[in-house]
Amino acid sequence: MKSRFLFVAIIALTLTISACQSVGPLVLSQEDAQAASVAQAAARSGDYNNAAQQYLNLAQSSRGKTRAYFYLKAADALLNDEQYETAIDAFTKINRKKLDPADLINASLVDARLKLAQSQADQALMAVDSYSLNSLSVSQQKKLLKIRIEAYAVTENWLEKANSHIRLDSFLDGEAQEQNQQALWQALMNLTSQALDLFNPGMAPAIDSGWFSLAYIIKSYQKRPAALVVAIEDWQRNYPNHPAKPSLYQSSFSQEVEFELPQSLDSIAILLPETGPYANAAQAVKQGILAAHSASAANTQLHFIDVRTDSVSGFTNVQQAYQQALSVNADLIIGPLDKKALQDLSDNNDLAIPVLALNRLPIEQGKRNLFQFGLAPEDDALSAVNYALQEGYQRAAIILPNAEWGQRVSSTFIDQWIAKGGTLLSQAMYDESANDFSSTLTPLLGLTSSEHRYQTLKRVIGQSAEFEPRRRQDLDFIFVVARPLKARQLVPQLRFHRSGDLPIIATSHAYAGYENSQQDIDLNGLIINDIPWVYSSLARLDSAYAVLQAENPSNSFNSLVRLYALGADAYRLTNQLSSLRRSSNLGIQGATGTLSVDELGYIRRKLQSGKFKDGKIQALSRPNNVLQ
Repeated sequence: MKSRFLFVAIIALTLTISACQSVGPLVLSQEDAQAASVAQAAARSGDYNNAAQQYLNLAQSSRGKTRAYFYLKAADALLNDEQYETAIDAFTKINRKKLDPADLINASLVDARLKLAQSQADQALMAVDSYSLNSLSVSQQKKLLKIRIEAYAVTENWLEKANSHIRLDSFLDGEAQEQNQQALWQALMNLTSQALDLFNPGMAPAIDSGWFSLAYIIKSYQKRPAALVVAIEDWQRNYPNHPAKPSLYQSSFSQEVEFELPQSLDSIAILLPETGPYANAAQAVKQGILAAHSASAANTQLHFIDVRTDSVSGFTNVQQAYQQALSVNADLIIGPLDKKALQDLSDNNDLAIPVLALNRLPIEQGKRNLFQFGLAPEDDALSAVNYALQEGYQRAAIILPNAEWGQRVSSTFIDQWIAKGGTLLSQAMYDESANDFSSTLTPLLGLTSSEHRYQTLKRVIGQSAEFEPRRRQDLDFIFVVARPLKARQLVPQLRFHRSGDLPIIATSHAYAGYENSQQDIDLNGLIINDIPWVYSSLARLDSAYAVLQAENPSNSFNSLVRLYALGADAYRLTNQLSSLRRSSNLGIQGATGTLSVDELGYIRRKLQSGKFKDGKIQALSRPNNVLQ
C-alpha cells in the first residue's frame, strides 16, 4: 500500500510538472512528494510564503536537476510574495545547466521579474529578449507580455507597450481584459498622432489596426467635435466588430479652469510609490523635495503616502491615497508620479484641494485644481525651437531615430518650428542599432547632389577634374534627436561629412546628465537645452543641490539628477503657484528650468542652453524674463 501511494504521488507530481512544461519526471521520495504537493497547493491558494518555505526546504535536501528546479519554484513564490531579497538569494543558487529547456525559459522569466523589482527595466527586457512568443506556452506568453508591459512603462516606450497589451488581450476576459484595454488606451494616448499613423501595425478590420486608428482619430480631432463625430462613424463602419468603445474614449475639453489655492501651506501630502518599477525614481524625487524643504526652513508638515500602480492591470490605489491626504488635512498634494494614477485621480475626483501632479495627462486638458508638472520631452523640443529663433535661424534639417520616442520629440519640434515661421528643408531617419550613418547623412547634407553634379561635369568636359564634395549651403542648423551613445557617433560623422561650422542642436536626450569628458569629447560644438542642474556653474549656486550632492556622493546622484531637480522644483512651486497663476508671462528660475503656469494649469519649462567644449557642457547666457 505504501509503495502504491509513492507511485501515485510521483505520477501526480510528474503530471503537475509536465503541465508547467518541464521535460522529464522528477523522482521523489514519498515525503518530498507530499511536501511538493503541499507547496503547490499553497501557491495556488495565494499563500506564497508557505509555498516558498516548502520549496526552499526541498531544494536544500535535493541535488542536481531536482535542486535547481525547487530553487526556481522557491524564487518564483518569493517573488510573488514580494520578498525580493530572499528571492534573489534563491535565484542565485539555481544551476541553470541542470534545468530542462522549458524551465530555462521559466528561469529567464523569473530573472526578468526580479530585475523589474529592482527598477532595472532595460536589463529585464534583455533577460527575455531571445524568446519568441510563438515558441512559448500560453502561460509563458502571458508572463512574458506582462514583463514587457511593465518594462516598457518604465522606459516610456509607449509603442511597444501598446503592442504588448494588444497581444495580451487575446488571452484575457472579463475584468482583466477590461483593465488591459484601459491600460492599452493610455499607452496609445501617449503617442503622437503622427506616430499612431506611422506605426499602425495593420489594416481594417484587424483588431490591432483598429486600436491605433481610433486613437489617431481621437488625437487628431479632439478639438473639432463635428469632425470627430464623422470620423468615428467612419471608423465604426471599417471596424464593425472591434472591442473598443469610442464613447468611452472621447474626452470633453474645458478651457475655463478654476484653481482654489490656499493662503498658507501648513500640510502637504506627497503621493509617491515606495516599491515597484518607479521606486528608484520616486526616491530621487522624494530626496529632492526634502532638500528643498530643508533649505526653505519652513514649518510645513510633509506627509509621504505610498501610491502603487500595477503596470499590467492598471490597478492603482491612488483613490485611497487621496482620501488619506484629505484625512491628514493636507492643504495641497504633490503627485502622483505615474500617468495611470494621475488619470485615475483626475477622472474620479472633483479635487477639493489643489494637486501638483508630477506627470501630465496624455491628452492636454485642464481640470479644476489640477496642476501638471513633468519632465516632458516636448519641453526639450520647444526649447530647441526657441533657441534657434533667438539666434535668427530660419531653415532647419532634422535627424531622428526610427523609434516612437524620436517621432514624439521631432513631431513637437516640427509643429512648433513651422508654427513660429521656421522652414523645414529636410529630415532623415537613422537606425539606432547602426554605427555608420553615411547613408543617412550624405543625402541630408546634399553631398549626394554634389557628387552627381561632379559626375555630370566630368561627362561634359570628358576628363577628370579636381573635386571636393560640398555640402548644401541653404541650411542654418541641424536638429538632432539622439541618446548619448548615438549622439557621440552622429556629431563626429556630421563633421566628417563636411557639416563644417553648421550649428548642431539637440535635446537633453543627447547628454547623460553628468560630466564624462573622455566620452563627451565627441560632442564638442553640440548645443543642447537641459535643466540648470546639469551645469555645474549654475547648480552649485543652489543650496538644495549642495545638500543632495553631499548626501549622495555616488554616481547614482548624477544619473538621477533630473529627478532630484523635479522634486526640488515641485516643492518650491507649491509656494509660487498663486503668483504664477496671475499671468503665464511670469516665471521663476528653478532647478528644471524657467517655470511658468499656463491657463490650463500646465507647468511650462524653458530650459537652459549649453554648448560642449573640451568634452564638458558649459552654460550659455541665462534665460531672460526670469522672476526671482
